[in-house]
Amino acid sequence: MFRNYVVIAFRNLWKHRLFSFINIFGLASGMMVCLLALIDIKGAFDYGNFHPHSDRTYRILTDVTSSDNQMAAFASTPLPLANVLKREYGFVEKTARVIRDYAEFTVDQKKLGDYYCAVDPDFFTVLGYKLAAGQPATEPNTAVLTPQTAERFFGLANPIGKVIHTKEYGSIAITGVFQTLPTRSHLHFGLVLSMPTLSTENRKRQQTDWKQYTSGYTYVLLKEGAPADQFEKILPTIAARATKDIRFGSEKGYTFRAQSLTSLSPSHESLMMGTWEQTWGKLATEMAVGLVTLLLAVFNYVNLTLARSLSRAREVGIRKVSGAVRWQLMAQFMAESVMLSVFALGVAYLLLMLIEPMPFVQQWLIGGVELSTSLWVVFVGFSMATGLLAGFVPARVLSGFRPAQVLRSQTGLKVFKGITLRKSLIVAQFAIALIAMIALLSMARQQNYMATADYGFRSEGILNIPLNTVPYQRLANELNRIPGVDRVSATSELFGSHGGEYRKVRRQKTGGDSTAVFITAIDQHFVANMDLTLLAGQNLPEMTTDTSGEGSPGRFVLVNEEAVNAFRMGNPREVVGQTFWLNDSTEVQIAGVVKNFRFTTFNWAIKPLVLSYQPKQFRYVNVRIADGAPEATLANVQSVWKRLNPHQPFAGEWYGDFLYKRHSHEDDVNFMGLLTALAFSIACLGLLGMVTYTTETRVKEVGIRKVMGAQVRQIIWLLSWDFVKLLLIAGGIALPLGYLAGMAFLINFAYHVSIGFETLGGCIGLLLALGGLTIGFRTYRAALSNPADSLRSE
Repeated sequence: MFRNYVVIAFRNLWKHRLFSFINIFGLASGMMVCLLALIDIKGAFDYGNFHPHSDRTYRILTDVTSSDNQMAAFASTPLPLANVLKREYGFVEKTARVIRDYAEFTVDQKKLGDYYCAVDPDFFTVLGYKLAAGQPATEPNTAVLTPQTAERFFGLANPIGKVIHTKEYGSIAITGVFQTLPTRSHLHFGLVLSMPTLSTENRKRQQTDWKQYTSGYTYVLLKEGAPADQFEKILPTIAARATKDIRFGSEKGYTFRAQSLTSLSPSHESLMMGTWEQTWGKLATEMAVGLVTLLLAVFNYVNLTLARSLSRAREVGIRKVSGAVRWQLMAQFMAESVMLSVFALGVAYLLLMLIEPMPFVQQWLIGGVELSTSLWVVFVGFSMATGLLAGFVPARVLSGFRPAQVLRSQTGLKVFKGITLRKSLIVAQFAIALIAMIALLSMARQQNYMATADYGFRSEGILNIPLNTVPYQRLANELNRIPGVDRVSATSELFGSHGGEYRKVRRQKTGGDSTAVFITAIDQHFVANMDLTLLAGQNLPEMTTDTSGEGSPGRFVLVNEEAVNAFRMGNPREVVGQTFWLNDSTEVQIAGVVKNFRFTTFNWAIKPLVLSYQPKQFRYVNVRIADGAPEATLANVQSVWKRLNPHQPFAGEWYGDFLYKRHSHEDDVNFMGLLTALAFSIACLGLLGMVTYTTETRVKEVGIRKVMGAQVRQIIWLLSWDFVKLLLIAGGIALPLGYLAGMAFLINFAYHVSIGFETLGGCIGLLLALGGLTIGFRTYRAALSNPADSLRSE
């Protein structure tokens, strides 16, 4: 019997090839998105599989209670916790601390930035990161590199024994190279430093300070057989003892709790200072997007199957008269649906292979996950479940027909008030697709706005060059001699990005209110070079800098308007000449106030900014190129760079290009555009199938109307109007919901675009255009048909 069902199902699919193609492509598109989500979900459970003894290894979390009784969970802890656990509790076998940070390393006269982790010696055994060559970094001023960082720093040469340099820690010897790190790991780094390398006074104080609960991460390996309950009970006691004599500022206190590495990912909660583990919220969102896309395809299947209900109803009537019972008929229709779904799985895999190279897919979804046998079993089971889901409603409806109903053609299916189920599904499809389009267009317009907006400083004609190891003053002197170079300035941070160093400053040396500000180092030419506006006071005074690029920090600074408001010093003119303390030993005087400009990401409103002369922190030169022949000037700039620094390639970048790359997020928008295009293609194919079937069933009506004198445009309107009404209804439903979806994204930005007619009108216009073309294509062909052919049998 099953073989008979399969044969009949295949014949039906082949007989109605257009409808079969629409259903297979639609289901394949939805399945492809779901497969991406399933792969990422599988990968989320793979996090930490390489850690040895993960069942008895824990990361300590810190639950902080603020002064207003709000609770926040931190993945980090105070650094002294690890020593207390190892020293005072016998069931603790090993502990390991991890400090995560970013630094610039000088390698063979090249300055390269990378993320690093400073770790205890037991880090390598507790977390199980294996080395491909060399020894772990345990002695002071030693490090282990990842293979990627080793190649970036030293090329194909053996890095072991070589030395890199940092401003903060001096020279660091390379003792080993890791094996290729697992992609699915909650810790990402380019190199690992030994904890004794962090020997500065600030770092030493950090390792003994119980008040700093954001300093680093603490991992604990319990002895075999040690009860986890006993370990968890001691943590609140340790926290209470450690915080007994601490006077917090904005917090009431904190306590500790343990998180097993086996439950690290997917994470059930959002942690402050979190690492790279997956969260249930992200996975649920991915799966929801996939299921919505698949639901659109299921709507198509239900739609097209019910559209052919009259012909299938006659088949049902004959089978029932021959003695078939309802469950047998349902089994036949379900087998047809499952077969179609299995075909769709094959197409979905091919689509998956096509989009796999996309950067967004590799970075956020399937990077590092292999398609194992167990995952393929899940895929096949998912496709069969999809087929059963898609076929259940048509199977139940069609198998319920009575022969008497078939003879009277009473097979209309009503949902409510005369609206058929098929029409409701068409409306739902296009409404969902239109909501996605409005949200995507809002996202794309916001990204483009951030990439091309006026930030309040000059970006046109400005060439940014990383200094690396080249002395600033020497490079500036050479660049100023080039014809076509208007001006050269220096800065520690490129505006329009992260904003620079963020710390608190005080009006008085001790005590008093503190204010959090961004601090950026600039030279005296920066204000004029970037077209910043001085509202009061004067620019930074001329400072002498030797040819090595070094110089004494200036005691004069510039502040923006927002800093004036934050300091509560009065108006800009009253602020000039007043002083404040950058730290315990550096008092500075305000030389001038610059007009507010956007120096950080658009997520934030304008923040307080302090511009100071600190030549040791200069990282970039800003070269202002005159109008006329920028290509020739750029070539001269490159030749100067090659002469001064022959070991490094020229890395200059136009400021406008930097802002565009930083904020456009093209890979993300392209992937979201792909999903939206799939949703619209599924909806349009479903509409095409419905229109095709409708025109085929009304072919004799069209012939009679043409014989009676109806014109082509009248027949097109007659056949199209019902479907156009469905598109208008879908638009009416989707416009307000799409507006809310777009605003839910835009509200995260302090400065954002509006959702007006250009967005809503454009989306509804595209909807009507795509739907109109789909409808018009089939109805125009039907209207041109020869009445003699359609009425010949009459």
